[in-house]
Amino acid sequence: MKISGKVILKKGKEGSIKRFHPWIFSGAIHSLEGNPADGDWVNVTDASGHVLGFGHYQKGTITVRVVSFSSDAPSENIWQHKILASYRQ
Repeated sequence: MKISGKVILKKGKEGSIKRFHPWIFSGAIHSLEGNPADGDWVNVTDASGHVLGFGHYQKGTITVRVVSFSSDAPSENIWQHKILASYRQ
């Protein structure tokens, strides 16, 4: 899985992702490292650099759509795992 950038949140803006809300709004972002294109994978960190999750980048109001709330990078077959997990529930 290629991670194309890093989204660093402003201090105090990590609450929603810690509550597993899947959207990162542009106003919560302190900085962007790398040059991701729309749809590229990025990791999301708090202001201290702790990885909070991974998601798809898109320029706009909703800048990241979080897919994984783990500090571990998603595997190449993340979608297969998610579909199988939901089917088992």
